[in-house]
Amino acid sequence: MEIKTNYFISPKTARYSTYGELTASTKYFWFALHGSKMLCEQMLYKFKNFDPKEHFIVAPESFSRFYEKDFGGPVVASWMTKRDRLHEIKDNGNYLSGLYQHFLEQLPQGCKKTIMAFSQGGTICFRWLHQQKVEVDYIIPYACWIPEDIDLATSNTDLNAAQLLFTYGKEDQYLKAEYIAMVAEIIEKSKLKMTFLPYTGDHRISKEQLKLIFEQYIKE
Repeated sequence: MEIKTNYFISPKTARYSTYGELTASTKYFWFALHGSKMLCEQMLYKFKNFDPKEHFIVAPESFSRFYEKDFGGPVVASWMTKRDRLHEIKDNGNYLSGLYQHFLEQLPQGCKKTIMAFSQGGTICFRWLHQQKVEVDYIIPYACWIPEDIDLATSNTDLNAAQLLFTYGKEDQYLKAEYIAMVAEIIEKSKLKMTFLPYTGDHRISKEQLKLIFEQYIKE
């Protein structure tokens, strides 16, 4: 018996959460990508100390959702697996660009645009920006692996045109010192300008660190 695998492109409804109101007073637009086994609204809790009158945050959720344990309990999401990864990378890129552009067209003039991407979301972010051209001022890869199988220097988005701020907890149980060194090598090989911002913490988003980065690098 011969089995063939085929593909069919079909529209799919995406889910996302927002914090704040997009108005003429909005000064800062954030696009926040969650990590594996998270949901979009979990990213927004990290911005609770940000003024919703000045900040508008959009957190997209990945297409793939599943039960965290067995066949019940909390529902979580993941951006991709190794199965059909190239199709998933393309689908994610199209989805993220479409949602990002939807809000980009509504931003007031001079609004600063930041992509903050945590863990698996950070890896997806680099693949998305490599695949498609995106207008962005700041990119915050947060405790993530940077893909080494693509040439970041030839990304459709000019990564050096944005300010790259890589932050991670020094007690991160996944990003050991040797992994950070490998990330630095990838960045150097790609000829990217990136600022590394370690802090005391583990593999979680720190509200304090996020606010500190904003205050020191983004705030007017």
